[in-house]
Amino acid sequence: MSLPRFLTRDFFTSLADSINNANEKYFQEVHECQTPVKLLCLQQSCIADNKYLIETLDGSVPVEYKHTCLALVPLTPEGDRQLIGKVISFTQYKVAPTKSRYLVVLTRISVVPGDYRHLIGHLVPALIYHPRLAVVQDDNFKNTMTDLNSPVSGPVRKQENNRTVKTISNPYDPPMNKGKKDVPLTKISDLTLYTPKWQIRARVVFKSEIRKFNNQRGESQLFSVDLCDSNGEIRAVFFGESVNKWYSFLEEGQVYSISGGQLKPANKRYNNLKHSCELILDESSYIQLFQNDESIPSFCYSFTPLDQLQDIKSGETIDVIAIVVTARDLQKINNKATGNNVEKRDFLLCDSTNTTVWVTSWGQKTQLFNYEGDNSHPLVCLKGVKVGEWQGKKLDVQISTQVICEPVIPEALKLRKWWNENGHNINFKQETVKTNNNFFNKLCTISHIISSTNQGLQFKSIDSNGMVFTTRGLIEVLKDTNFCFPSCTGCRKKMSNDQGCWYCSKCNSSTNPIHLYILNIKIVDETSHIWASAMADVGESIMGIKAYNLINLMERGPSNENEKSFINYFEDARLTEYIFKIKATVENFMDEPRIKYRVLKATPLDRELDLAIKDRIENIKKLIP
Repeated sequence: MSLPRFLTRDFFTSLADSINNANEKYFQEVHECQTPVKLLCLQQSCIADNKYLIETLDGSVPVEYKHTCLALVPLTPEGDRQLIGKVISFTQYKVAPTKSRYLVVLTRISVVPGDYRHLIGHLVPALIYHPRLAVVQDDNFKNTMTDLNSPVSGPVRKQENNRTVKTISNPYDPPMNKGKKDVPLTKISDLTLYTPKWQIRARVVFKSEIRKFNNQRGESQLFSVDLCDSNGEIRAVFFGESVNKWYSFLEEGQVYSISGGQLKPANKRYNNLKHSCELILDESSYIQLFQNDESIPSFCYSFTPLDQLQDIKSGETIDVIAIVVTARDLQKINNKATGNNVEKRDFLLCDSTNTTVWVTSWGQKTQLFNYEGDNSHPLVCLKGVKVGEWQGKKLDVQISTQVICEPVIPEALKLRKWWNENGHNINFKQETVKTNNNFFNKLCTISHIISSTNQGLQFKSIDSNGMVFTTRGLIEVLKDTNFCFPSCTGCRKKMSNDQGCWYCSKCNSSTNPIHLYILNIKIVDETSHIWASAMADVGESIMGIKAYNLINLMERGPSNENEKSFINYFEDARLTEYIFKIKATVENFMDEPRIKYRVLKATPLDRELDLAIKDRIENIKKLIP
C-alpha cells in the first residue's frame, strides 16, 4: 500500500506552525497557496447543498494524522460530488477556530483524476486528528490544546501564573454552565452534528466495562453506555476523569436526563448502533437520575429472521432472537497478545423460519447462553452480533454484543411458544447453515462473471464482502499436488511440523492436525473459463473422500483391487458438471490488484435427470400453439 506521491507533504504541520505564531487577524484573512495543495479525502459529510465537511490526509511521512476541512465541493469527472478516495487540489484557504479544532475552509477547489478508495479501509482506522490543530483554551492562543478524544475537565479558574486548576465540587452537582435543566427534550432520533442545544431522557440499556489505553499523553481510560428512548438509540462515551465520576452513577435499566455533551460522528469501527452520531460526555455534563418512565422501552431491538441472513453482507451487525439447539465443546484458545487462554464456544441457533446458523462466542459471554446440555434449549437475544461467512453464513459475538437469555419481550414469548409446539420436533442439521434457499436461481455464464468482476475491479466497486455468482460449469482441470494442508482443530489455521511435532502459532498449542482441502480447479462452460479454489468441506464434496483418507491412500496405495486408487479420485472429479456458487474478491499481489475466485458451494448435476427435464420442456413447447 502506498499513497499518491503528489500529495502535499507536511501541509498540516506547517499550518500548525503558522497558527502558533498567529494573531487574531490571521483568522480573518484568506491565504493564497504558492503552489496548489493536494490532499486525499478520507470521509465526507454533507451539511448543505454542495457544502461538505471532509476528513483529509496530506503527504506527511509517517502517515499518522488526519484533519477536517470545509469545502464547496465541485462536480467530479463522474458527475457527482463523491470525494472519498479522491485527491482534491486547492489554491486558497481560510482558518476558522471552532470549539474543538481549527477548521480549514477550502476555496478554488478541483478534483485530481484518480481513485484511491482501496486505500481508505487501511488508512482510516489507524489515523488520529492532528494534535497540534486542536483549539487552544485562552485568549493568547498559547495554552494547552484540547483533544477531541479526551474529555473536557470540570469547572476551572485561571491562576496568575497561567496554570489552571480544578475547583472541588460535589461529584453529582449540576454543572456550572454546560448542561442545563431548562433545555427542551430532544428525541434521540433527532440528534445531529448540528443540534446546538439538546437534552435527552433515555434509559441505559448497556454499560461496558472500563477499558485502559495509552495515547500520546500517557495512560487513560474509557467506558460507554448505550441509551434508548421511544424513538431511537445512541451511544455515549466517557474518557479520562469522567470515567471516575460517572461509571458507578450510571446503571443499566435506569432512566436519566442528559445534556451538555459533544455530538460527533459515530466511529463505526467500535459503534454498531444505527445512529450516525455518538455523544462524548465529561465531568461537566448534566446527568440526573429520573424516575422510571414507562414510555421508554427496556430494550431497543430490530430483529432479523435467520432465513434473511443470506441477503446480509458479511461484516454488518444485526439483532437476532433464537433458540439454542446444541453447542460444540468449550475450547481454550491462547491469546498471543496477552498470553492468556480465552474460552471459545460455538452454539447452533434456530428460529421459527426453520433456519439454523452457528454463532461463536468468546470469554465470559459463553456463559451467558446458559446452555447446560442437549436437554436444555435456552432462548437468547443477541444485539449487535456480527455477520460473517465460513462455508456459509455465521455469526460472531463481539465485545459490544449484548447477550440476553430469556428476555421478557413479546418476540421471545412467541418464539418459545413455537419451539414448545413445533420446533422441538424438527431434526435440525447441525453441520449445515440454511442460508441460501435460492441457490439455483439466477444462473449466469462464466463470461458474465469475468466481465462483471473486471468491471468491478476497474471502478473499485468490489468491497471486502466480494461479489457472489451462481453458474453451471464443468471441472476441466483439477490439480493433484498441494491439494490439502494440515489445519489446527481450534482455529483452522495451517500448522507447522517441527521435528515431528505439529504446532499452531496462533493458538500456541501442539495437537494432531486435521487435513483440509485447498483444491485448485479450472471451471469451464461454453463461454469461457476461470481458475478457482475449493476449500475444506467444498473440496470434500467434490472429491467424495476426506482429505486425510486421500493422503493415506496416496502414501500406501489401494489395499485391494476393488478400492479406488489415489489417481482414480481425481479422474472421477474431473469432467464432472456442477452448479457452483462462486465468490470473487480482490487481493493485492506486488501492489497490483487482481481477482481471486473461491467456490462456496458445489452441487453435482445429475446428467440423466438434466437431459430428461430438457426433453420434457421441449415436448411441452411443441404442444404450445
